[in-house]
Amino acid sequence: MNEIADISEEVEELDHTEQAVTKNFEAEKQRVLFAISRNSPKRLVDRVAWILNHYTNARDSDIACQLHYWKTFQGDLYSGGNILQENYLKLERLNSITRARARVQNDLKMFIASPEVRKRRGKLEEEEKQRALEERPTFPIYCIYADESGKTSKYLLVGSVWVLRSYETIKITNAINQKKQSMGFKGEMHFKDINKGNLDAYCELLNAIIENSSSISFKGIGVLRSGLTNLDDTLNKLFYHMVIQGIKEEDTSGRAVLPRNLQFRKDSEEESKDKLSMMEIELQLRNAAKSVFNDRLYIDVVEAENSERSPLMQVADLFVSSISRHLNKGDGAEGPKDVFSKKFLQSFGVNTNSQELDGFSDCVRFSQPKN
Repeated sequence: MNEIADISEEVEELDHTEQAVTKNFEAEKQRVLFAISRNSPKRLVDRVAWILNHYTNARDSDIACQLHYWKTFQGDLYSGGNILQENYLKLERLNSITRARARVQNDLKMFIASPEVRKRRGKLEEEEKQRALEERPTFPIYCIYADESGKTSKYLLVGSVWVLRSYETIKITNAINQKKQSMGFKGEMHFKDINKGNLDAYCELLNAIIENSSSISFKGIGVLRSGLTNLDDTLNKLFYHMVIQGIKEEDTSGRAVLPRNLQFRKDSEEESKDKLSMMEIELQLRNAAKSVFNDRLYIDVVEAENSERSPLMQVADLFVSSISRHLNKGDGAEGPKDVFSKKFLQSFGVNTNSQELDGFSDCVRFSQPKN
């Protein structure tokens, strides 16, 4: 009996240990995902995970991962081509990057390599083969940051900023943060905070966005709020239509063709409401990936994100609020918000057109002209 009791205690202890390890890995995974979504990774493991997320070839090649890492995070030392001898010792070593890559892929089970490479690395077990085949495809990414406006106005609107070359999210984020720092600008960019005293500062920040906008695209949809009985349900539908119409537009224009992965992030509000909204939007997008895009679209991320940690979400706020100001402004003198919204929309050549969508007979779409 004592032997059975001892064995039971050992099994229980092992179970507790395994649970603790799993909990630690999950906490670390969430920390890594947080750093990726902010586009400001500081730790080596966060930076390598960011590279693996945005450069799919880096998942199968440590050399490719190292080169992308150097160009992205040590661009002052390496921008491609030959490496200066005095810079080499300052660059992150391959073995350090390889260890970080192995932790992300093997321990955290994120951004895994192809089955062939995993097999070569000795990490692909028989029972894992099918799961590996079902993992995220190695396609380029639509990175979408979305927000809403007009809940008490004539038009209800959603708007979004799309980063079509996802690896430039960090470049745009850094440009905004650096401009803020040089100006002494504290806190978030919020359209509602624009006034006569800070209009010039917001215009300077807009110029920094414009200067780094080669891979940026803007999309928005608005409908008359009159007669709508459920605003939250309507917003979910608008977000869905905005994404679907935007993908069709980018694909047919040749600017960002399918197949692609999709990362959709919406500014967070209330946690419980956000969960329901994200579940509904994700379900509709997954159905569309199959029925509308013939499995050429892979739904990777659909989540709510706090704008406080995301300059790109703040840009989405500036955009949707600018189109809201354009549609919902009443009579009266032009103020600082009108000046900013006009400059924003004109700077990016945002066009408007009327369109009928499923469930909406009268809809206004905002988008940039095709290149």
